Amino acid sequence: MKLHLMLAFTLLATSAAVTQAESEAPVVSDEDIAGALEVRVIDPYLELHTGPGRGYPVIYVVEKGEDIAVVSRRTTWYLIADKRGKTGWVTRESLARTLEDTGTPVALPETRQGDFLRSKFRVGFTVGSQDGSDQISVMGGYRLNKYFGLEAEYGKFFAYNGEGEMKSASLLVEPTDRWNFSPFLSLGYGTQDFNRKSRLPGRGEVTGDFYSVGGGVNYYIGFNFVLRGEYRRMTFSVDDDTVGNDVWRIGFSSFF
Repeated sequence: MKLHLMLAFTLLATSAAVTQAESEAPVVSDEDIAGALEVRVIDPYLELHTGPGRGYPVIYVVEKGEDIAVVSRRTTWYLIADKRGKTGWVTRESLARTLEDTGTPVALPETRQGDFLRSKFRVGFTVGSQDGSDQISVMGGYRLNKYFGLEAEYGKFFAYNGEGEMKSASLLVEPTDRWNFSPFLSLGYGTQDFNRKSRLPGRGEVTGDFYSVGGGVNYYIGFNFVLRGEYRRMTFSVDDDTVGNDVWRIGFSSFF
């Protein structure tokens, strides 16, 4: 029941955050603008969307002859800022029709590590070991801001004496984007079901809630993909008893 309430809260928070984000201009720091590529608009106008997709509303229009800073990329969309501090997303096709200050066509920047930390959504999978058993899981996440994100996960594990499944929700903290990799901390809650093989003694099915605390590293490897390494300590509550499991795993994530 607790897990269902947590998952419901996560979904409601994500939905509210998505709705708010779709109607607001993206936030760009002065540091990002200072290090961005500057180009000049040569089309009659350039439409700025609140997000990287045509379904997001147009909030500003940059006119011909104005200078803009190209801050980052997400798939085929680019985040830009103009001299008035107005920000928004434009398509690659639109941005390709701009000029550098030398008068030559612009060479658009590729996706970078910082784009991963600014992305709203991510999906991925991991494989690893949970206290001697093999584990595989899939996950989906939503970033609340540059440093905090929510993540929902479903996994399966396989041991010599049985198998089971796991569901969890976690809060992730990624404190910095100054390196080519980003360390993170995680705090989660979930439930795990274990089915013992019928020929072995003991209870056939065991269900327990758990809390998890861990940390790891996300390493940007190119385009929209990230390599992920992680350790977690899972603490279970089963039949008024407490059991701890160590989890080591590696995987990939894609952001958009």
